[in-house]
Amino acid sequence: MKFDQLGSIEEIYTVCECMDVSYGDILKAIKEGNCDLDSLMEATDAGTGCGKCISPDEDPADERAIHLTDILQLAKAEGLCPKES
Repeated sequence: MKFDQLGSIEEIYTVCECMDVSYGDILKAIKEGNCDLDSLMEATDAGTGCGKCISPDEDPADERAIHLTDILQLAKAEGLCPKES
């Protein structure tokens, strides 16, 4: 499943099952300025368990519907993060 825009996922959707981190938690952290993978993981603990929620590369069986890298890419496209220089 792919999502076209940030509003397409309900905020209660659990992105990281290991650490019980919801899409809403991740979106809040992004809005607080955590716009790179490392700071997002540090702020939310998402991806610090099994790691499948980090990226499609870390999830070869495609168990997660969306990954942290996907969410960050969408956030940047929607203007929630500063433009990279």
